[in-house]
Amino acid sequence: MKTTLITTRLGMLMLGGLSLMATAAQADWDRYGHPQVRHAYQQSQAYSQQVNARQARQMDRIEAGKHNGSLTRHEVRDLMREQHEIQAMEHHFRADGIIDAREFRRLDHALDQADRNIRAERHDRQARYAYNTRPR
Repeated sequence: MKTTLITTRLGMLMLGGLSLMATAAQADWDRYGHPQVRHAYQQSQAYSQQVNARQARQMDRIEAGKHNGSLTRHEVRDLMREQHEIQAMEHHFRADGIIDAREFRRLDHALDQADRNIRAERHDRQARYAYNTRPR
């Protein structure tokens, strides 16, 4: 009787310990996920940072062109619309939680095109003149 009681208690302790270990392992799995999933998530974060940094630089270039007069009001409006379309594309791609390599290439191509458009508009010799002054 005594050995049965001890065996039962030891068995319960072992099962309790195993369930705690299983719970800890499950928590670790939930926190970090599968290694491939974790890598995809980290890669997606890197892609997002690159896209956001490029967009921030482009927005700064548009604002600089707006303030120094090298961009007209219509050019600013068109370039800003293009930036909003790129941002909408990024949000659409991020809807499933990650941005994969194919989606990043599409975003990168759109940002390259936006770079070319900003450069072309800032250097097209159209200017916004303050106080109705015209160059000679």
